[in-house]
Amino acid sequence: MIEMRNVRRRAIERAVMVTEACLEAIGVSSPSALLLIGHMRSGSTLLLHLLLTNPEVSASGERGAVYASRADLARLALSTRLARRSPFLRLRYVADQVNHNHLTPNRSLLQDPRVRVLFLLRRPELSLASILELYRAHYEQPWSAARAVDYYVERLRVLMDLGESLPSPTCAALIPYETLTESPAEMLEALRLFLGLRQGFSQTYRTHSFTGKHGDPGPNITVGRIIREQATTHIELSVSDLERATKAYAQCSSALARFALLSH
Repeated sequence: MIEMRNVRRRAIERAVMVTEACLEAIGVSSPSALLLIGHMRSGSTLLLHLLLTNPEVSASGERGAVYASRADLARLALSTRLARRSPFLRLRYVADQVNHNHLTPNRSLLQDPRVRVLFLLRRPELSLASILELYRAHYEQPWSAARAVDYYVERLRVLMDLGESLPSPTCAALIPYETLTESPAEMLEALRLFLGLRQGFSQTYRTHSFTGKHGDPGPNITVGRIIREQATTHIELSVSDLERATKAYAQCSSALARFALLSH
C-alpha cells in the first residue's frame, strides 16, 4: 500500500513538472510561491484575502498541502490556475497558508529562489483565546487551555527554527498580527515594496468561493474588511503555562525580528 502511494505520488510529480515545462515553452512563466507561514489564529486567512486585492497575486484558499519539493510548488501554481479556470493565466505570485507543523516545508525548499515567506505572529493572550473559541465553536472536541498552549509553544519553536535557517532577510518578511490590524496602511505598503509589486493592496476585500471554508471558518472573515478582534472566550492559564507562552512569543519575535518590514 505504501509503495503504491509512492508510485502514485511520483507519477503526479512527473506530470506536474511536465505541465510546468510545457507552459514555460509557450511563454507562461512559473510564478513565485508566496507561503504564509504562521500559527492558528495569526491572521493568515485575513492576510491572504488582502493579498488577493492585488491582481498579481492568486490563491485558492488554505490547501492543507505538503510542500516538500519543487513539484509541490508547481502543483500550487497549477491548482490555483485551475481553480480560476484559467490554465494559461500569467501570475506573479501564487499564495498558500501553512499553519501546522506536519505541513511546514523543509528548510531547503524555503531557500528556493522562487519562494517568498511571510511569517505571521500574534501575541499569546488573544491567540490562545481565539484558538479555544475556534475549537469550541467549530469542532466536536474542544481544546483545553493547556493543549492550546502546547500547540502555540511548539508552533512558535518551529517558526523560530525556520527563520534562523534562512540565509538572507530578503527572502522573508514578518507580519505581526497587531501591526496588520492596527496600522494596515503602513503594513500593506511595506509589503508591496517587499514583493516588488506596482499596485498596492486594499484594506477591503471581496469574499471568494473558499471564504469561510478553507482557513478561518468564523464570521469576521466574511465581512470584507479588517476587524480588530477582541477575545470572546475567557481563559484561565496556570502561571507556568502563561510563562511558557510568553517566553515562546518573546523568543520567536526576537528570532524573526530581522525580517520586520516596519520598525517601531
